[in-house]
Amino acid sequence: MYLLAPVAVATKWHGQGIGQALIRFGLETLKEKDISHVITYGDIRFYSKVGFTAINEEMIQAPLTLSYPEGWLAQSLTGKAITPISGKPTCLEAIANPVYW
Repeated sequence: MYLLAPVAVATKWHGQGIGQALIRFGLETLKEKDISHVITYGDIRFYSKVGFTAINEEMIQAPLTLSYPEGWLAQSLTGKAITPISGKPTCLEAIANPVYW
């Protein structure tokens, strides 16, 4: 499982599909590496456009405390249902700061 975040596009380029294209590229790359699931943390209105659905921490724990639990999202890359995963995932040091969560 991989965490695909953060993803951002400069405001002047919003609405042109750049963010969705970046995410789709990342998802395709992970599929090619036989990764079964990917998680992210962000706006469900945006990420649902590229196949993410809301999950809770009973399914998959977040690496840090979530300030916006509704933004905890996942996607199966195999077409199979997302099942609960035991253990707490970790993330890269660059985003392991509570301010991002």
